[in-house]
Amino acid sequence: MPLSKYIIINKDILVEGHTFDFDIYLPSKSKKEISCFKQKGSVVTFDDQSVMKVTKAFYVNEADKHSYELFYKTYLSSIEEVQALEYINIDDNTSIIYKRATKIIEKLYKEPYALGNYEEAKEVVNDLVSTILDDEFTIKSLMSIVAHNFYTHTHSLNVAIYSISLGAYLGLRKDTLKELGEVALLHDLGKNKIDANIINKKGILTPTEFTYMKKHSLHGYIIAIEIGITNKNTLDGIKHHHEKMDGTGYPSGLKGKDIPLFARIVCICDIFDGLVSKKSYKDAMTTFDSLKLMKIEMKNDIDMDLLNKMIMMFR
Repeated sequence: MPLSKYIIINKDILVEGHTFDFDIYLPSKSKKEISCFKQKGSVVTFDDQSVMKVTKAFYVNEADKHSYELFYKTYLSSIEEVQALEYINIDDNTSIIYKRATKIIEKLYKEPYALGNYEEAKEVVNDLVSTILDDEFTIKSLMSIVAHNFYTHTHSLNVAIYSISLGAYLGLRKDTLKELGEVALLHDLGKNKIDANIINKKGILTPTEFTYMKKHSLHGYIIAIEIGITNKNTLDGIKHHHEKMDGTGYPSGLKGKDIPLFARIVCICDIFDGLVSKKSYKDAMTTFDSLKLMKIEMKNDIDMDLLNKMIMMFR
């Protein structure tokens, strides 16, 4: 049975004693076929742990997606010791997802080629999109849970949250939001190829160091291809998120609306999170001051129409 008919799940649900209303599958050694790991109604046992340790990705049939999502939401509630699913509010759920996601994204950025890391990151995007599209979700709840100390993995997660939120405000469809979220989550993946001394420098980069740093967008584009991403919108978004509206950005010097929409959105959210986050050489700015600075000083750099939409979103 080909993998294309199946969706990846979060393996954290495979806890000893759990039973499921759906079959759970794992890939064959060739990664091209799939076989049943746990049949519907069977119990996860201690003996299953040896398989779970060496298997990075597990799947369910597309037909069982709804059943899996219901189970996963219940699982999220249980790990926070909430007694019943109906008592979870959107802030609790968002906070749980954020805490889990930071660990997954940190792992992805350290080992982008490791089997299963990219698949788990995609599940993070799905969780974020579903949460942000929830009728009860608000930007206020988002701002209350994001981390404001600047680390590559939390920064990428924050940029994904802001980007998906802005995309939702613009009325993008759910499938498009997932693509946008993936771009945002992976936009700095190329920093894996940059010298750690440059990445972790406590201060402003020298011109030479900045020249090396600018290569990360192309590195990220190449890594994305190497881990199996083929979607052109996703690849272009990763590659071009540092282009500027006046054509002075990198790596291709694209100008205006020639810059892909995903790249223009991620660029704005990337800058915004950098401003509201505390770094070794600067304090965090307020949301108001950050948006004001972007509005006044970055007219040639970013899409002002999108920035105005973001300002309206925060209002």
